[in-house]
Amino acid sequence: MSAETYSFTNGTVYHADGTVAGTYTTDAAGNIDSVSTDEDGNGAVDTVIADTDHNGSFESAVVDTDADGYGEVVLVDTDNDGDFDTSAVDTNADGTFETTAYDPDGF
Repeated sequence: MSAETYSFTNGTVYHADGTVAGTYTTDAAGNIDSVSTDEDGNGAVDTVIADTDHNGSFESAVVDTDADGYGEVVLVDTDNDGDFDTSAVDTNADGTFETTAYDPDGF
């Protein structure tokens, strides 16, 4: 898997080639609170990550893996140690999560 480079300017997330990937919000101090992307350009959000307690690490993430406008993967940092430790997956896109996992050491 190769890493992509993104840039952030005035609430917009850009791919390395300058195309728009999504948006972001900041708290009063200018720290990033949330990032939303529309990677396939269909107008629906594909990925959202959020720093819900404003401590500098992301506590939640939702990913729409099949571009239907609904999140099939949810990740949460339940113990606030800076890594995701709980997950749920809707494997058949019916709106319910069939698979859940927990690892106190993080994924």
